[in-house]
Amino acid sequence: MPSITYNRTDSQQPENFTINGYVVRPGLHIISYEQLKLVREQIQSDDKLEYLVNQGIIKLSD
Repeated sequence: MPSITYNRTDSQQPENFTINGYVVRPGLHIISYEQLKLVREQIQSDDKLEYLVNQGIIKLSD
């Protein structure tokens, strides 16, 4: 099952963020494959989200 994990490590990071209407807060979120595809598309066009993924703060798994 695909999932998003958001490990917020300091107060400079957002408390939550919204990807295509899906609110992601710190913790593990189980999502559909369709949502994961939309998440990946949005991350590629958002520098802030892309930075959080590159730092390993947001993890996507399928």
